[in-house]
Amino acid sequence: MEKTLKKILKNLVDIIKLIIGTTGFVLKPINFLNSSLIAISLAFSYISAKYLADNFHIALIYYIIFEVLYIGSIYLILPQNGLRLWLIKKFKSEEKAYIFYQSVLGFLFFNNGISMSYLSTSTRTDIFADFPATILFVIVGVLFIVGYVVKLWSAKVVGIDIYYWKDMFVGRKICEFVCSGPYRFISNPMYGIGQLQGYAIAILNGSLTGLIVVFINQCLVFSFYFIVEKQFIKAVYLQPCENY
Repeated sequence: MEKTLKKILKNLVDIIKLIIGTTGFVLKPINFLNSSLIAISLAFSYISAKYLADNFHIALIYYIIFEVLYIGSIYLILPQNGLRLWLIKKFKSEEKAYIFYQSVLGFLFFNNGISMSYLSTSTRTDIFADFPATILFVIVGVLFIVGYVVKLWSAKVVGIDIYYWKDMFVGRKICEFVCSGPYRFISNPMYGIGQLQGYAIAILNGSLTGLIVVFINQCLVFSFYFIVEKQFIKAVYLQPCENY
């Protein structure tokens, strides 16, 4: 009984860590940089939700800044000859450089996601007012749950390090190529189905602007996948899934 309880608690802790990790905050290791970035992110999220919820101009600026920084950073850092090489040289340690990169990327990733939700709520309309409310809530609920579960499932299968592209940062494979979980059915569930919750939030708010920015973000992430990441996978991993 005691062993079963400990196993349940461990699984629960692992799930909580996974949920927090996929938002952009990695709990291990905790250092001054990621603690500060987490605090700043949470503080701005609270302020924007409580006092600036309907401010479209701030929401738009916020979105543009973090969309550019997030997408720009992975394009600049992760390619074969990207800034990852400079970071590793600067920190004189591959692991220290990765921890710095992971902290910054998590900060950008979190704010990128929040900015899209913020833009959806600040551009709330009644475009779905004539749509049956019950059906609309069911659609929103299904999209959000399916998208979030697939995102977590994918992150669980590949691990948080792969979620933050550690293999691309260090320039080599750090585990075997994953063909289990949702990867049995689709080559990139995280960038595809795993983004559905963004559309759900936009639909819930009746925000056409929100739908557009979520689509733009998804297209940009997929562009990185096809232009940079897919080439890395082909070069480094010898046995991709059949559906890749």
